[in-house]
Amino acid sequence: MAIFEWDDSISLHIPVIDEQHKELLGWIAALNDAVQKGEGAQVIGDVLLKLISYVCFHFEEEERLLLSSNYPDFVGHRKEHDNFVKRLQDIQEHFHDGEELSRNTLEFMSDWIVLHIRGTDQKYGQLLRAKVGAAGGPD
Repeated sequence: MAIFEWDDSISLHIPVIDEQHKELLGWIAALNDAVQKGEGAQVIGDVLLKLISYVCFHFEEEERLLLSSNYPDFVGHRKEHDNFVKRLQDIQEHFHDGEELSRNTLEFMSDWIVLHIRGTDQKYGQLLRAKVGAAGGPD
């Protein structure tokens, strides 16, 4: 699969989360661009660090939302987040040890985010939209 660019097919219709998901995909695209252009290790390493930092920020924000909504599968959702962060940290460690970022690694990052949004995140999106709808707000 190619590096995914945002489209509404993965929207949760929760604006703050959709914006963060767009930002995540933007950082993966920026990392891909840096690798494709043959930027130096310093530039690529900086973008990789910013991507990981943003992933952690987003996951913390999302987990706060899930906790405040009493999301029933919070533990499973958080475990997926933790596993992805660990994988990104492993990629970063290998990069610092001189390993190049391959196309497969970049596609893994993009694919994981998209599959997570389309699968796990859609479940809480449905729940939150239902709660808002039940409260008399917009669906």
